[in-house]
Amino acid sequence: MRCRSRSQVWALALLALAGCVTPRGTAETAGAESILAIRNVRIFDGERIIPEGTVVVREGKIVAVGADVSPPEGAEILDGRGQTLLPGLLDSHFHADGPDSYRAALALGITTALDMFPQLSASVARMSVEQLSQRGPDEADSFIGMLITSPGGHGSEYPGITPLTASTPQECEKAVEAAIAAGSRYIKLVYDAGETVLPAPMPTLSREVLAACIQAAHAKGRQVVVHALPWQRAREAVDAGADGLAHCITDTLPDAAQVRRLAERKTFLIPTLAVALSVAHQGHAELLKADPLLAPYLTPSSLQLMAMPFPPEFGAGLRPEVMRQSTRMLLEAGVPVLAGSDSGNPGVAVGATLHYELQMLVAAGLTPVQALAAATSVPARIFQLADRGRIAPGLRADLLLVRGDPTVDVRQTRDILAVWKEGRRLDRGAWRAHLEAARSP
Repeated sequence: MRCRSRSQVWALALLALAGCVTPRGTAETAGAESILAIRNVRIFDGERIIPEGTVVVREGKIVAVGADVSPPEGAEILDGRGQTLLPGLLDSHFHADGPDSYRAALALGITTALDMFPQLSASVARMSVEQLSQRGPDEADSFIGMLITSPGGHGSEYPGITPLTASTPQECEKAVEAAIAAGSRYIKLVYDAGETVLPAPMPTLSREVLAACIQAAHAKGRQVVVHALPWQRAREAVDAGADGLAHCITDTLPDAAQVRRLAERKTFLIPTLAVALSVAHQGHAELLKADPLLAPYLTPSSLQLMAMPFPPEFGAGLRPEVMRQSTRMLLEAGVPVLAGSDSGNPGVAVGATLHYELQMLVAAGLTPVQALAAATSVPARIFQLADRGRIAPGLRADLLLVRGDPTVDVRQTRDILAVWKEGRRLDRGAWRAHLEAARSP
């Protein structure tokens, strides 16, 4: 959501988060060339459940999945009784809050982050496109979507950071080309003056400029995700051709005909309920800090943000029940729902908040299986990431092993036993020890 106080007090504090120096090499050295067989494990393959089966991984790829699969000779055997194997999670609305964010995400099972504006802090803004896009074995992969906003609009309030802007339809093509040159796989547009969040409005794109930017992005083969919180703006964005909405509807329930229109247009939704509730002063920071499964993996930068609530004058127009009901209505109409944390915001933690978002999606009416799909196969399909998001032969061995059954209780995604990225198991113990040292006086 990324809405900021005009005083920029906490935005300036955010820029001070640059000093998190983190160790490399937190991926275990056991190579992807070895053969791993995880057997007797419950498998959620991104779409369906196999109550008990085996997954075989060779050279970073999944080579076999099923109830009747036998481990090959010479394989390392891991017994998964009482456990569930999932695809690595995808966070569909991510912002780095410091240079350690991608390692923090991977340690909590997020193997892919879809960054919706990769210049949140000065430390991140200094990173090159290659550094942002090409992650190491101990970091979540990232795909970038540059932001285009109105001059002076949302996204321009961060000190030292200049987003792409367009004020006329003629400027849209140039802005889109600049976004693509910066590495954008998709384009994010701001069509929101802060009506439901801010105490005073900000400039935003006009409908004419919004439509021109969407047209220019589609002409270049790029999807468009629009930040538009009020229902009227969300509806206008969809009418203009938006592929997806970056946040839930916050103020007014759409009627059935309007919901069907979104479904017919194949619009997708990234509700980011956790951050919206945080703006509405119903945050989850204390819950995360009290959770023994998540708290040890909270980075210093995330802890600092979690201690910075949104200003009290924010969120006057937000309606939490509307957020939940509209999300359920859109899902029931066939609108794809994707899980996103909107990390990098006050009260939000990289990695940990995505797990809380899954819980919020279930509270909004998704089944646990639907919520898990919203963080695996659905975003992989929507963003055309054909090599991940499911457990199937030929795909990357991005895997998450948890204790218990998250297909019944989605909170079990937090009880992580192991994370693999391209077949390499992450040394979560080394990362946890580093964070403990970083947090010590």
